[in-house]
Amino acid sequence: MKTTHWVPGLVLFTAFFSGIGVRAEIDGHSILNLDGVWKFFPAFEELQYNHAFLQENTSDQKTCSKDDRDRNYGWIDTDFNDDAWWDINVPSSWNRSFSDLWSYEGYGWYRKTVFIPEFWTNKRILFTSDGANYRTVLYVNGNRAGVHEGGYLRFSFPIHEFLRFGEENTLAVSVDNLSLPERCPGERHDWWNHGGLYRSVRLEVTEKVYIDHTIIVTDATADPPTVRIQSVIRSELGPEDPVPPDLVLRTNLYAPGGGFNAEHVTPLRFEADVASVTSTFRVQDALLWSPDSPNLYRVALKIHKKNSNRQIDRWAARVGIRSIEIKGEQLLLNGKPFLIQGVNRYEDYADTGMTPNDAALRRDIYLMKKMGVNTVRCHYPHSPGTYDLYDEAGLLTICEVPLYQWGRPGHSTRNLDAAKIQLTEMIETLCNHPSVMMWSVSNENRIRPKEESEEHRRLSGMVCAGNIELIERAHGLDPTRPAIEVSNCWPNDPVFDVADLNAVNVYIGGGAPVVDSLPDMMNKMHEKMETLREMHPGKPILVTEFGSWGLYGLKTDYYPGEIYQTELLRQFWENFLEESGFVGGLIWCFADSDVHRQYSTIYELRCAYGVFDLHRRPKAAVEVMRSLWTRK
Repeated sequence: MKTTHWVPGLVLFTAFFSGIGVRAEIDGHSILNLDGVWKFFPAFEELQYNHAFLQENTSDQKTCSKDDRDRNYGWIDTDFNDDAWWDINVPSSWNRSFSDLWSYEGYGWYRKTVFIPEFWTNKRILFTSDGANYRTVLYVNGNRAGVHEGGYLRFSFPIHEFLRFGEENTLAVSVDNLSLPERCPGERHDWWNHGGLYRSVRLEVTEKVYIDHTIIVTDATADPPTVRIQSVIRSELGPEDPVPPDLVLRTNLYAPGGGFNAEHVTPLRFEADVASVTSTFRVQDALLWSPDSPNLYRVALKIHKKNSNRQIDRWAARVGIRSIEIKGEQLLLNGKPFLIQGVNRYEDYADTGMTPNDAALRRDIYLMKKMGVNTVRCHYPHSPGTYDLYDEAGLLTICEVPLYQWGRPGHSTRNLDAAKIQLTEMIETLCNHPSVMMWSVSNENRIRPKEESEEHRRLSGMVCAGNIELIERAHGLDPTRPAIEVSNCWPNDPVFDVADLNAVNVYIGGGAPVVDSLPDMMNKMHEKMETLREMHPGKPILVTEFGSWGLYGLKTDYYPGEIYQTELLRQFWENFLEESGFVGGLIWCFADSDVHRQYSTIYELRCAYGVFDLHRRPKAAVEVMRSLWTRK
């Protein structure tokens, strides 16, 4: 049984000095920021097969086959002359950077020369991206170092075996943002996939013994509340250089404001180059995390020798002590009933598109909190820094795999394979954030046949089985959070039998789109909800989308005016509150956004369901929903 020691006072647990482009830790972890100017070439697909004139004097690693998706024509080579290529700032998308590429879906190549210090020899070095769209291939000094598919989650490639230390090194990156039927999302979705290295990139440097991953689980309902920290430490040292026998893992928990420090020190015992450590802290007088009081503790891990403070590796994260539970038809936060007042939000800014924009994100959070929003959902994972700010602000979030409207002709289990990988990455990447309250495995999949044909019945069977598999995978990866499938095939959706909540998108058709027709729409909604409870009883009902188009400044009380949008939202919310088992709703959506350039069913190329427009000018609905959501 480990003993917890509470040490009062402030603790300084890391120190560093800054070099040119490098944040170099005194010992342990170093980071080389690769953001900045790269060279860029738009490799148009119709030209890729006709670049034979570039093949002269290139290396044997050039690829020119039509079947090879990494065609490069010497662009990976260290001696390739890229002076004539465009300059592009990373992070950014090529669609925002160049007006001629506003609607470009295709391949783009990036190149950058980086000096690697001599003292990084024998270190573990990772190329890390916070997100690139969609398929990314990295070459280091002409060597293929890694491939990643999926546009919204952090990924890393180990590259130390390809580097030349004390010299300049060439990084070449191929990225594409093609919308293809086998991908996740597939060939059609209602947002624009900005192409390229649209989130930050860097090199991360550690020793060959390092903290591989850490999972933090809190229980706010225990007496006293607990924080459990599970860490896996790995060694890549060879047999000629064994792991030192006296390594320990020091685990510290710091209170908000630095009032105390709890500490565990555990000897590391490696088996097959892996050591696992679990530390449990019981926190007296705990300050719980909630939207009203987003208290954040801090966890810090350090590997060092038993009788030395020299740091071999370190890891730190903020943690909120909170619990999410489903009991009967209730959703509980820290043991108390919780009502979701939410919006759906895309990471889409007028100036930078999907590229993170700290000032704009903070503005969005301010606008949401002022409106009374306590929960945010999106069809894809946001940038890592978004969840840090959600933690700070007390905004809960529903994180979703972009398996969007899966089940159209041409779709297959390849979409499911991609979704499984992205679900695993999403949970592993975001599971320590207190703001993350539940996982969503898909949106509006074709659970039921759209047509009475053998092909459509086959597709819906595949989709139903796939969603059940994803729900079960989410439960296995993280049993501490609810898992849902967001449905527009309700009330008769068999996936609800395994999901933790009945998550429904509420768009009720019929009748003229005018304010006077809304009471009839509400009656139809109540009837449908009653059938849902009969078919899938005993579970909470979460309305994951409801809303209407509303054009900024158009003051009509019929579609698509602001008055009609406002009244529809008001009446839906007030009628939802009458429903048994209703645990909250999320407006579609927070702000207007760009849509897929080829998504022809959308008017123009802008989705105007937002209660704010793309430039964050408020529509009439903002004040009405604020009055409903902030009154005591």
